[in-house]
Amino acid sequence: MTHDTYENLLRALLDSTSNDEIRDILKDLGDYADVGLDEVFGPFNLYWHAFGNNPSNISSIGLGTKPGRSLTERLTNAMDAVLEERASSNISQPNSVQAAAKQWFGRPISGPDEGLFNWSYEDHDYDRRIVVILNSSGIETAPTLDVIDSGTGITPSQFSKTILSLQSGNKIQKRYLIGSFGQGGASTLGFCDYALIVSRYKEDPSIIGFTVIRVLNLNETYKEDSFAYLCMKDAKGEFTVPSCHMDTEPLELYKPIKGLRLPALSKGTLVRHFSYKLNNLTHSLSPTPGNLYNYLHYSMFDPLFPFRVIDLRDPAKERDEIVTGSRNRLMKLVRINENRPNVEDKESGSKIKHYRPMEYIVPFGSEDPCLGIEYWVVFSYEKRTNTTVRPHSNDLFIQRGHPIIGTLNGQNQGELTAKLLQDINLGMVARHIVIHIDASRANSKVRRELFSTNREGFKDGPILVDLMRVLEKMLEEDETLYSIERELTERLTKQESQSTSDEVKRQVSRLLMEAGLQIKQEGPSTSRGPNEKGAVPSSRRGKYKLFDPLPTLPFPQVTKFEIVTPRPKMHIRLSDNELVLVETDADAEFDRRGLIFIRTEPNHLEMAAKTPLRGGRIRWRLRPRLDAKVGDAGSIIVTLTGHDGKQLTDKIEFDILPALEERTKKTKGFIPPFEIIPINPDDNPDEWALVWPDLDENCKLEDRISVAYRPIEMAGGIYVYYSTIFGPFKQQVDRLKSENIAILETYQANYAIWIGYHAILQQNNRDSKQEIESDLFERLLEGERSTVARMQVKQALRNSELMQRVMRTQTAEVGQD
Repeated sequence: MTHDTYENLLRALLDSTSNDEIRDILKDLGDYADVGLDEVFGPFNLYWHAFGNNPSNISSIGLGTKPGRSLTERLTNAMDAVLEERASSNISQPNSVQAAAKQWFGRPISGPDEGLFNWSYEDHDYDRRIVVILNSSGIETAPTLDVIDSGTGITPSQFSKTILSLQSGNKIQKRYLIGSFGQGGASTLGFCDYALIVSRYKEDPSIIGFTVIRVLNLNETYKEDSFAYLCMKDAKGEFTVPSCHMDTEPLELYKPIKGLRLPALSKGTLVRHFSYKLNNLTHSLSPTPGNLYNYLHYSMFDPLFPFRVIDLRDPAKERDEIVTGSRNRLMKLVRINENRPNVEDKESGSKIKHYRPMEYIVPFGSEDPCLGIEYWVVFSYEKRTNTTVRPHSNDLFIQRGHPIIGTLNGQNQGELTAKLLQDINLGMVARHIVIHIDASRANSKVRRELFSTNREGFKDGPILVDLMRVLEKMLEEDETLYSIERELTERLTKQESQSTSDEVKRQVSRLLMEAGLQIKQEGPSTSRGPNEKGAVPSSRRGKYKLFDPLPTLPFPQVTKFEIVTPRPKMHIRLSDNELVLVETDADAEFDRRGLIFIRTEPNHLEMAAKTPLRGGRIRWRLRPRLDAKVGDAGSIIVTLTGHDGKQLTDKIEFDILPALEERTKKTKGFIPPFEIIPINPDDNPDEWALVWPDLDENCKLEDRISVAYRPIEMAGGIYVYYSTIFGPFKQQVDRLKSENIAILETYQANYAIWIGYHAILQQNNRDSKQEIESDLFERLLEGERSTVARMQVKQALRNSELMQRVMRTQTAEVGQD
């Protein structure tokens, strides 16, 4: 046996990066295929013991469905280890994760205009306390992936109670740690065949504990297999992981590479995942989608600590990149825009078009403004031109098609699709906006009702419904967003020569009427009628504008505090919310000290949201309380308490009106304004990039010619773009040009009519569905369109030939007469 000591065994394991290598080592130790749980094997008298001390662990470990999210959980554990390393039982512990990071490391607490982006983390190498390493495993789609932290580390005797445990609740009383349930990191095991864990405890780094984890295929007495870890028995006969004594010098984990600063293990933990199945995240590190660098920026949207991702898979293309989270990348762009307007960031080719600082929402059933909402509109430019805006600027920062992201302590908890934005006619802005909902200040009840415990999505319920209602109002009131929507639409609708002919539009409209749609150029799909009740949305009211800061006095001086919106009175409807804007010359310190208040008399309204005082302005959103009634009225009173105890006050009257609810009838919708436009990637690169952004010049030709048409919503209308290089269509057009040019124009019109008809019906049907816009759903729609287009290529030809024969017959009959 070549591994004659535990130290030699550890070094051999650290030298391994493939399944075959780890399998050979285990075979040398005496492991075999049919070994059972707690059965001794090999010269070292080793065992496989059930992970979590529970043979039925497949269900818990297998809860994760996305390898990237599970990796994020492992990184969260690493951050907890870094925090734990600073914790001391001799002093009182911080009451939150963010407070701990600020107290122990100086990391600014994330909030309006504040956060990690304002932290000089390089000064103490805080960006190197956690590192992700990508090694080649021999499988292109499944690299070997290491997560290394220089945190507190684990003693061999504590492995089974911490990193090898499930749902043990080790962290539930430690408010200064991110984790709670003791399960998330283990979900990474479901995406690899083997895992190696090595750890050095900070108080005794001369002892290094380690183990290997794999799935055991148990015998027929078990219904399921089981994850198990390599262990031995101590002097008391209890299971413990192997360990070895070494000097306290840092343990080298990788061969030195010139120009790269690779981590060594002096304290902390290494978790190596052999052949980790990363699916569509294996491309070279870059800001564009399809790789781990891009993914980790939005999965760790605002991480507690920055960390490194080092790619060693290709010796000719080694990379060392820092991940600070998309929020901090965006905030750095905000700073660039403030100092140098209209200048994009050279590295990303992006610039901020619009930024709205964080506003704090009061969740349904709560009294504290604790859910932060902020958003950015970002324009990212194609590298090949530096002037063309990418069709989806926000896919450099978030998952495409999911511009609304919710986080807790900086970690992505779930995303929502662009449906809300499309419903309020911001479909183009939806491709460039990033909306952040931060729940780090929320209490446990709000967090529990807003997010699932596996951190893979929002939970339906009253908190989410009310949150979306407030967000919708914020977006509708923002006039800048609608200005950007018009700008983006005009860029893509400037080619009037390609507009749909009147005859084609008449024919498409006729077909849509036969399908049940009504003739109306705009309007919602709910109309007034006698049949049933339903809320009819009110028209958009532009109220939110970007103002220049007002002059303010040094704290505690103040002379002015008055309500400027609404005036002279607030009319507020049930199930709605309205904005109160106050202008003052008071410094923001008054708000930070809790010296500014708003109340109503009688108490018919409650706070729905608050924007902290900045630049001489403070905003609140008020909503009627659940027990409020139509006709209730009173006063809204705002107060500022001065340093000497004197108060400045202002007030306005309010009354409560009925909810905008009328008797409505369901219709199949209205025929929207539409155009049907032919495009190809050579003559119309901007339009092509909008419609099929994944089918650029780098993709295969067969992929480009496989797509037929696609509807895009812009400015309240639908633009149906169809590809003139779609294989069957182009072949037919080329044949007609050489064989029967006389019917070519009729053929193209017939084809445009039927694909336009189908595209608008498909879009109308998609809009009636809820949160189902996913990559899979879009691929299904694309496949359906290609099938319809192939049919219409033939049908349009038959119709055109029939029309030609009829015209010939009619001409012959006229000639005979």
